[in-house]
Amino acid sequence: MEVKKKKILFIEDEPDQRMIIRFRLEKSGYSVMMAEDGEEGLKKAAMEKPDLILLDIIMPGIDGLEVCRRLRKNPKTASIPVITTTAAGIDDLEQQCLSAGADDCVRKPYEAEDLLAKVKKFLKK
Repeated sequence: MEVKKKKILFIEDEPDQRMIIRFRLEKSGYSVMMAEDGEEGLKKAAMEKPDLILLDIIMPGIDGLEVCRRLRKNPKTASIPVITTTAAGIDDLEQQCLSAGADDCVRKPYEAEDLLAKVKKFLKK
């Protein structure tokens, strides 16, 4: 019997980041969907119901904090674990992410292994 791959939605506006992280996640056995901005991410999250969402905070249009708040308000996406990623140097950003409903926050530049460890932690639950 074939094991169903866990689906991850990666919402990130930087093409290089999307390519690198997608490669690492797929190499680790995950199915990865991409969204280039918050609007697209919200639509894909509701339609595809991924097992986990990686969400960049600094994006054009709707920022990641607002995307996270909307994910939590939507019954279709409210229970999906969200890990936020950011390069912003704001001191209390982790707290802002958690207050918006994120399950965890990772600062860029991050080590791929650290990110994968957090992904694995949430997908084991």
